[in-house]
Amino acid sequence: MSLTEPAAGAEATSAPTPVRRSSQLRIGWIMPEFVRELPVNSTDTDEVVESLHALATDLLPDHSADDQFRFALGVGAQLEAMEEANVIYAGLCFLEVEGRPTVSTIMASQVEHDGEDEASALRTVQEVLERKHPEDDLQSVELPCGPALARVGGSSFALASEVSPTGQEELVAQSEIQVFVPLPNTAEMLIFELASPSPEGWELHSELFAEILKTIDWCTDQEIEDYRAMSQSTPTAVEPAEGVKQELYWHSSRLMDSVALRGRMGGGDVASLTCAACWAKGLRSACSAQHSWYIGEVSVGDLARALPRVVEWFTSQGWSADGASTGERVSLLAGDEAAQRSAGHSFTVSVNAEAGTFTAEVIAPCTRTSSAANDSLFG
Repeated sequence: MSLTEPAAGAEATSAPTPVRRSSQLRIGWIMPEFVRELPVNSTDTDEVVESLHALATDLLPDHSADDQFRFALGVGAQLEAMEEANVIYAGLCFLEVEGRPTVSTIMASQVEHDGEDEASALRTVQEVLERKHPEDDLQSVELPCGPALARVGGSSFALASEVSPTGQEELVAQSEIQVFVPLPNTAEMLIFELASPSPEGWELHSELFAEILKTIDWCTDQEIEDYRAMSQSTPTAVEPAEGVKQELYWHSSRLMDSVALRGRMGGGDVASLTCAACWAKGLRSACSAQHSWYIGEVSVGDLARALPRVVEWFTSQGWSADGASTGERVSLLAGDEAAQRSAGHSFTVSVNAEAGTFTAEVIAPCTRTSSAANDSLFG
């Protein structure tokens, strides 16, 4: 993920979202494309009107022009308040739950704090929240980007009479999550917020929000220059930890036992690597490791039985085969029913009948992913 500008031709499932530059950092995260961004940063009135009109017609194609106008008016009425709250990103998320439409708003604000460091800033925020929202649930959470504080509770907003279905101003209750994320080595903090008036969709929206929070990342100007210089190169080699190596050897041993081939062993190197998910986000530091080896001088008959034996043995142990596997190549990933020790491990095996070789690549879990909470950040 580029932290400086959107990637051209972003995938349909997600898009990089650039954020305001802090005094020392460039910050970004990945937002699903079905979350519709609101024009909170636009100062051009015509541009705002055009954006709201497109939003209303896209989201309410089967509604009348009056309904679309009231929707755009209601969204537009919130923009000034967002600007006053230092909102740098806002988006509407519509999800269908059991055939019913549900909606949430996702916002990010960037504010200053007067804490001596990130830890003291979070302590101050917690003290303020405990006084202001004594009934709400406060949680310290560890995001891949660092420590944060989450508040899970409720709030309300006033629906103006001109957009209210009753023609009178209404107070609308909603569930809310706020997550406070200090920016390292700065006097700034990001506040991410999820709010939804749809109780039937709250669980799904909060799970999506938790996944978005896990993608927050930042870097310095120097790191950006380093990234530009190495974006077409392989990651800098880093010696994998001894514990990681031992786990890879253990899994390779199980793989050798399952395939039961006779031949000449080769390879055996363990190398650091950046996993595909982190690479797609623009991260280039090593986060995983790979044990590569092969068995040569194997008979054609034994090779023909090798992959089916591997698939049969490992799927019976709770592993799952990649749908892209072919007759000459199979990828397997440890699933929920696999042994806890195998969580996050995967391997790819292939055969080359002409060369008489069986090749294996056994891959360790991504350390960034495994360091994050396995389930929802909000319990």
